[in-house]
Amino acid sequence: MAWDAVRLASLSRWAVQLGFIDRTEFANFAGALMPQVRKAYTTWTQVSAAYIAGGLIWNASEAREENLLRTNALLVDDVNSPYRSVPFG
Repeated sequence: MAWDAVRLASLSRWAVQLGFIDRTEFANFAGALMPQVRKAYTTWTQVSAAYIAGGLIWNASEAREENLLRTNALLVDDVNSPYRSVPFG
């Protein structure tokens, strides 16, 4: 669930940046995911761990594991990260 949800949110964000959709459409895509994500997980840290697992199931390699771990550690630790600035529940 986490892998799919994060990928859809990322694709939607990139679509906004490229001008394919507007912020309202992005909010609709991303917002529609939250009930399922909240049902499956209780914290952003759990989402992060599940995202890493999903990424490794999708395409496992040592380099990918390092990248996923490093990127998600930044998301969990950085005070400006959505994981820290957006309440989970």
